Amino acid sequence: MKKTIIILFMLFIASSVFAQTKLYDIVFVKANDIAAYDQYLEEQFSKIHQKRIDEGMLLQWDVWKVVDNPQEDFTHMITYIFDIDKYGESINPQSYLGMTDRQWQIMQQDVSGIRTRVGQVKWNDLGSARKKGVNYLPEIMVLNFMMLKNDQWETYEQAEINATKSIGNNSVRVGWNFHRRIDDYGTDNYFSHVTVDWFDQYKDYLKLGMGPLTDASKENQDWNELRELKKRVVMQKLISLGN
Repeated sequence: MKKTIIILFMLFIASSVFAQTKLYDIVFVKANDIAAYDQYLEEQFSKIHQKRIDEGMLLQWDVWKVVDNPQEDFTHMITYIFDIDKYGESINPQSYLGMTDRQWQIMQQDVSGIRTRVGQVKWNDLGSARKKGVNYLPEIMVLNFMMLKNDQWETYEQAEINATKSIGNNSVRVGWNFHRRIDDYGTDNYFSHVTVDWFDQYKDYLKLGMGPLTDASKENQDWNELRELKKRVVMQKLISLGN
């Protein structure tokens, strides 16, 4: 029994260390021809990143599309998940597609004409929770951009983790993740952390706002002392490789 407990503890430590070695490289894209860009993602770029995953250079590659929000400043969010030790390894993407350098250049020019990269950030993984039986990547992501207040890093991060240690079986929300932004910091940045609420269907998310509302509780007022919700964006999964 003692040996079993030790083994389980070692596995827990190993999984925690591995989680801390994951790097999330996030690219925000504004497509002016969404259908054409989706086609490039599905028919060309997915082949490149599947081969990177197969070769152990990349852990996961996901593409998310903004739902019902044409006024948002991006249309797609592309997530590259790396083992930090593999980040930055050089690749020759045209070779994965059997293209010459000239063919690759022409394709890149075409892609540049239908989309603009409007932002890139990096974050790590601080915590997560899943509804019982949810061992898949859900269809709907609700991304909450948070800005820390008064440099209360430890207090805020521990409060978020403690608040969502589990998700009840009756909840329409099926998962939750918490990330800290680890790239450039400065006075112009509007978020320091993100939380992600996961749903199986878009209508499940909408149901949350359809019931009766109450005044803010003391607990919610305490949250407002720690962080400010800057923006919320709902996205639907387009492609997921490696999960």
